[in-house]
Amino acid sequence: MSDGTNADARLERLLYVLPAAGRKEGASLADLSAALGTTPERISQDLEEVTARAYYHPGGWPDDVSIMLTRGRVWVHHAVGFERPMRLSPRETLCLALALRGTAAASLLHDVPRRRALLERAEKHLGAGSWSMDDDAPLRDQDHVPDPTGIRETLLAAARDRHPCAIVYAKSGADDMDARVIHPYALVHAGGEWYAVGWCAVKEGMRVFRLDRILEAAETDGTFQVPASFDPREYIHATHVYLAADDVEVRVRYSPKIARWVRERAAAGMVGWEEEPDGSVVIRHRVADPHWVVSHALTYGAEAEILEPEELREMVLEVVREMVG
Repeated sequence: MSDGTNADARLERLLYVLPAAGRKEGASLADLSAALGTTPERISQDLEEVTARAYYHPGGWPDDVSIMLTRGRVWVHHAVGFERPMRLSPRETLCLALALRGTAAASLLHDVPRRRALLERAEKHLGAGSWSMDDDAPLRDQDHVPDPTGIRETLLAAARDRHPCAIVYAKSGADDMDARVIHPYALVHAGGEWYAVGWCAVKEGMRVFRLDRILEAAETDGTFQVPASFDPREYIHATHVYLAADDVEVRVRYSPKIARWVRERAAAGMVGWEEEPDGSVVIRHRVADPHWVVSHALTYGAEAEILEPEELREMVLEVVREMVG
């Protein structure tokens, strides 16, 4: 008998959980686990497996999808919906073709001409080029959630059990590490990164911590209560997670060479852009971490330029000078 961890069982649960949690009010973990005959912890693990794809899939994590986990609820937010079908790998196409020739698929797709047309398209795709079963090898080797230090699991447990958590945090741009005690109200996955959102006992205020900057984490004694007014969705802005009161506006120009993809990402994140006469585009980013936008611009090399504020242009120049020595 399956213990529920195999791929078929996990996929069956996710096909139920993702649309159920996509409602405005999200979904109760208790209700989901009761409907699926499993535990809230297992559903949390399933959702973590979904985010694992951000680490090795060539397309990365989709900019328009975010997942929020609290002690009792889960939300899955999709900004604008899918605008085109996904591209199947050769292995997936082969599985589709085999399924279409089976009686199970025939019973679900009654229209014979439509079934034959889909089968012809699948088999035409298979014959369009050479490939081997090793084409999908990276997926087999990395089908797990990277969390070697156990920090994310510690914070998930602290949020679930409502225990304070002591962390060592490397804040962006800071020279030293900070020791904090936080009350993790929720963990959020957006833009390919995990974040802890909650109360910081040291700073005595709400804070957002990016998990890859947390070097150590351990649950401490005591408990905390999540305020009834807390809503994790208030901390998600486009593809980023931060306190809105801390953000600044940054204008970045992207060259015509990459404008097509920049427009697509901007649309996914529900961000507006300005068209330039030469085919370039300018996007106004709202960011809480100036170092993020500097790193973002440098990722594109000469194809992106920060226009304003001036101090961020100086930060880019300083980074480039250090790189060239």
